[in-house]
Amino acid sequence: MALSKERHFLFEAVKRWFNDTGQVSHYSDEFHDGPTAAERHLLHTLPGGGSVLDVGCGTGRISVYLAERGYQVTGIDVSEGLLSVARDFSKKRSQAIHFLQTEGITLPFQDKQFDILIGFKILCYIPTRALRHEYLTEFYRVLKPGGTCVITQNIVPDEYLEEARDEHFQSSPAAKFGILEKGDTFPMGRGYVHWFTEGDLLSEIKNTNFVLELFDTDENHGGAGYLRLIRLRKIGKTHGK
Repeated sequence: MALSKERHFLFEAVKRWFNDTGQVSHYSDEFHDGPTAAERHLLHTLPGGGSVLDVGCGTGRISVYLAERGYQVTGIDVSEGLLSVARDFSKKRSQAIHFLQTEGITLPFQDKQFDILIGFKILCYIPTRALRHEYLTEFYRVLKPGGTCVITQNIVPDEYLEEARDEHFQSSPAAKFGILEKGDTFPMGRGYVHWFTEGDLLSEIKNTNFVLELFDTDENHGGAGYLRLIRLRKIGKTHGK
């Protein structure tokens, strides 16, 4: 799907937001915390070993954790600022992680290239349901048959959705875009984030070719109940099975 001027503007807003020095500093500090308890629970459901694509890898918090456990990791992100930090962290650990800056929703990889795909809290930065569906279709394409995709995503209660259109929303030049959906918001009037309700998130996940194996709450793993843990599987058998 070709990007309209409005969609392109929102993608650029996300890119600028994550290249902001304050955001780079924040995620650099967060790196040292490693995966949360909920994330560890989800990651520990993965098959052992294999090739991993970490989408929206940021400063490499998850990429490095998986590389330390023997996975062959490729990390991609829209922010060159975050990727620069990720490369430094992985280099200090003598890890052969390939980090690549990408934009838009087309993944620059071959069909059936990866055993595992990680997408932690990234769907909310893709504008419009149609583009999110296309992005998930790309996830499916680059996974090997039988491959696993694990996703996390924040949600808000249905009754909070109207609060997305706050004063920061109104101050954004994108506030009157025709493509905006209920739940779209602009942090500090600059970035772009789509707020999901649980029902909307589940609906979008189910509207793919993936088999849904897990849709859990982080509340069962030390969280506050506003994060969903998702495991998907591509139809087919893994190589050699």
